[in-house]
Amino acid sequence: MLPLTTRAAAYVLAALAFILMPIVLAAPAGAASTYGTIPPGGKYKDCHGYVRHVSAANIRVHCIDGVPADLSFVTYPKYVNAPGGRTIQATALRPGTPVHVIFTVSLGIRHAYKVYIADPHGRGLYGFKA
Repeated sequence: MLPLTTRAAAYVLAALAFILMPIVLAAPAGAASTYGTIPPGGKYKDCHGYVRHVSAANIRVHCIDGVPADLSFVTYPKYVNAPGGRTIQATALRPGTPVHVIFTVSLGIRHAYKVYIADPHGRGLYGFKA
C-alpha cells in the first residue's frame, strides 16, 4: 500500500465526511423524558410491564411494549418511585407489580436507571398512561 500524501489524505477525509454526514444528521436524538432527568448521553429505552423477580443481584421485568419479553436488569436503583411522591425499597416489590423502567444498554448489559410503580388509577393497561 502506498503512503498517502497530505493532500490525498485530506481528500479521503472529505469524501468520508460527505458520505457519513447524512447518516449522522438523520440519527434520532434522545427524546425528552416526562419523568425528569434522563441517563447521561440521553439514550434510553422504556419498558412498561410488571415485576417477575427481584433479588440483590438483579430485577426481572416482563415488558408488554411491542413484543412481550422478560428483561433482566443487572443494576437497578435501590429505591423506586411510588404513586403519590413516595419512595420504597426495590426489594419490597412483589411479583405482578406494574412498573415503568427507564434503562440503558451498555456493552449488551441492561442497566435500569429509574423504576416507577405505575399508578393503579391511571389510564390504560396496568395503570400506564395511554
